Amino acid sequence: MNLVRILPSFERSVKKLTSQEKKLLAGGLEKFNTFLVTSQATLGFRFKKINHDKYEFRIDARLRVVIKKVDDIYYLVIVGNHDKIKQYLRNFR
Repeated sequence: MNLVRILPSFERSVKKLTSQEKKLLAGGLEKFNTFLVTSQATLGFRFKKINHDKYEFRIDARLRVVIKKVDDIYYLVIVGNHDKIKQYLRNFR
């Protein structure tokens, strides 16, 4: 059984989003949940591996969510644009 945990870094990054981006994030998280439950990606859901334990999925063309997987637990790490994700990955390899 896959579990999802929310890290404080994710909560901080969500607070910086606009209300429209938060609505898009909610829809993206629903698609992620469906992906975890059914192991099938819904239309438009893109989930990819970044490095050995980190993954990302796209909310839209600009927003992305980084996830760290440890055993069967998915940790929501950060949400942001492409540049913010690259900066995070440089600092936390």
